[in-house]
Amino acid sequence: METTVKQIDRLDMLFDNEEKKQGAIIRKAGSRKLYILFYYFNKRVEKTTGLNDTSKNRQQVRQWLDRIIERRDNGKLIFADAFPGASEEEKGYFAKLEGWQYSPEPRDILFAAYAQEWFKNVWSHYPEGTKKDDYKLIINSRLLPHFGDMTFFQISGVEIQRFIASLKWRTGPKKGQLLSKARAKNILIPLRTIWNDACDQYRWTMHNPFTNLRKHLPKAPAKRREGFRFDEWMEFLKHVDPWYQPIVELMILTGMINSEMAGLRRSDIRPDYILVQHTIVRGVEHDTPKTLYRIRKIPITQAIRTRLDVILERSKGEMLVTTKTGTMFRPANFRKDIWKKAGKASGISDKVPYSLRHSFAAWALTLRIDPNRLVRLMGH
Repeated sequence: METTVKQIDRLDMLFDNEEKKQGAIIRKAGSRKLYILFYYFNKRVEKTTGLNDTSKNRQQVRQWLDRIIERRDNGKLIFADAFPGASEEEKGYFAKLEGWQYSPEPRDILFAAYAQEWFKNVWSHYPEGTKKDDYKLIINSRLLPHFGDMTFFQISGVEIQRFIASLKWRTGPKKGQLLSKARAKNILIPLRTIWNDACDQYRWTMHNPFTNLRKHLPKAPAKRREGFRFDEWMEFLKHVDPWYQPIVELMILTGMINSEMAGLRRSDIRPDYILVQHTIVRGVEHDTPKTLYRIRKIPITQAIRTRLDVILERSKGEMLVTTKTGTMFRPANFRKDIWKKAGKASGISDKVPYSLRHSFAAWALTLRIDPNRLVRLMGH
């Protein structure tokens, strides 16, 4: 059957048994291209040849289709090999019917083709909301224009670095300027998600191109952290939960930071000094702070002793600083649940817990402490 068909959805009615066996070459209304149409495992397969409708092309397509039909009838047709441009879903569907597991290599899959399937099979199930909308916008406006024609094999760490370097404002007063570090990271999240889903789906074990990308992200402008003025500190302290008041007072009196307070043990309190030698970061205990210089001895003054006595008396175990319920002191929870609440109540919301360390340094210098001694106390 070599004819132009206007209503493709009625082709089944036009095919007789013989034509279903041999397949057909057709043209769609409004198109000059030739299409092939045949049945495989009782499923209609329709593919464009990309060739214009000429006598010579019809002859070539007929010969090619005859070979496809012959392999099909002999049980030797591998759909994925015959139609490499077909969707991954279609290749996988026929592979199962052919009795094998379709598992393409990274160099076989275009990012754009997989993204299309990912939208249908993964993104469509995301709950409605900002995240779903943001993913679609980022993929369509940023990722597909850059990575769409690349295979997953071509998406290397170097290529992602090039992509990061190209991320600029497209409109507005900042047009042409590099995006901020935060915006660049947000754009990489959907890219990493699609990459991980593809690797999981096809069981790929490739080098992760997202390793060590942090140093290639735009540098965030340095934030100047200022310490508390004394009057600010007294006002802020009034609004800190009473359980945590001796903890924050100890921090400002010693220059110790959140992670060091979390790691402080009863055995670290010596008769005349505090030995700072443990930290807890993101719930993980470390035997030493991030640098050896941070291991230090802080002399216990009368003011420090007063706060320590309160904390020691209520501590029930080896870990000295705990929550009200006796659980581990977690810096992130402290900042979110205690610090921000006090900042809002006091009207002093431009400070972070690390400001206590800056306050300690500034106040010590105001009192004309020897700078070398201050360096030893702070571990710098």
